[in-house]
Amino acid sequence: MKKILLITVPLIIAIAACAGAYRAWMQMQTLPSNSLKTIRDSISKHDEENFYKSVDLDAILQTLSEEIVAAQINSETDSTTYSVQDMNAIYAARQPEFFAAAKTAADEYISKGTVTFSPPLNQSQKWLKKFSPASCKIQNISKPVINGGEATTKVEFYNSDLKFSFEIELTLEKVDKKNWRIIGAKNFVDCLPGFNRAMNVKLESLNAPIREKISDTFEVKSFEAKVGEGDSYGFSKTLNLVLKADVKSEKPLAKIVGQVIIDGKDDKQGITPFEIDLAYKPKGLQSFNIDKVLNPFVRADADVMRHGLKKSSIHIEIVEVVYRDGTILKQFDKLPDD
Repeated sequence: MKKILLITVPLIIAIAACAGAYRAWMQMQTLPSNSLKTIRDSISKHDEENFYKSVDLDAILQTLSEEIVAAQINSETDSTTYSVQDMNAIYAARQPEFFAAAKTAADEYISKGTVTFSPPLNQSQKWLKKFSPASCKIQNISKPVINGGEATTKVEFYNSDLKFSFEIELTLEKVDKKNWRIIGAKNFVDCLPGFNRAMNVKLESLNAPIREKISDTFEVKSFEAKVGEGDSYGFSKTLNLVLKADVKSEKPLAKIVGQVIIDGKDDKQGITPFEIDLAYKPKGLQSFNIDKVLNPFVRADADVMRHGLKKSSIHIEIVEVVYRDGTILKQFDKLPDD
């Protein structure tokens, strides 16, 4: 009897353990995390059928286009000078374009693993080219939080080119006993500041040595600025600048190209380009007059018109030097194509 008991007890424990493991394994197959793994695999294998069965891509891209376009418009325009109707009109024109560009890019990435954009590119395609699905990889997926037939999880993406990460919250819906489907996503807008910072950091690293060479050619020493009269209707005003610079180039110059930058509230900027003709001008320290029309529809310019001039808010930047032999020394205004 003892022998039978000694054999039976371990056997029962082993069977129970196996049964428990099997139940746990079966339960794992019904959790959202298993569906997320299936979706992830379908992307890497370019399995379009399983991907679209498991993801409501249009719903995700709708939210993406709404959040990103709204954030872009808010960062570029001045809500105090544009009416709500104007802002809505800008949004109505750009959001469908962004959705269409994102849809084309996403579909191509799912089917081929690459994203191509044929020129000429519109504004949305230019943005997506640097921030396309092909430029990011899934870094981490958090444990889903289940609430009845719905679950949420956070997915961390990493852009290796710009070296920054961002997090998107996904919503999943249970479709049957084993499978879940992604039906929504949000927090795309939170990735935009990080994206812009990363772009600027990389652009700055490319431009630093170019800026140093420009300074060795044409060095801005100081400037004086004052606000003068504008048009006869009082609609705009003019910013008058006297720029003192040292022309140091041994190589004959044709012109320099610069920009007047005015910092406004909420990180808004007014940027106006200018050119100075340097053909047959002597070397050495000299003064140049630059006039900038203040645009009341640009937030930073409007701030100067309303609240007066703060010299600390004005910057002069030389972005390009053109030599008389046709050669050009120029800062990057966007990241170069790979």
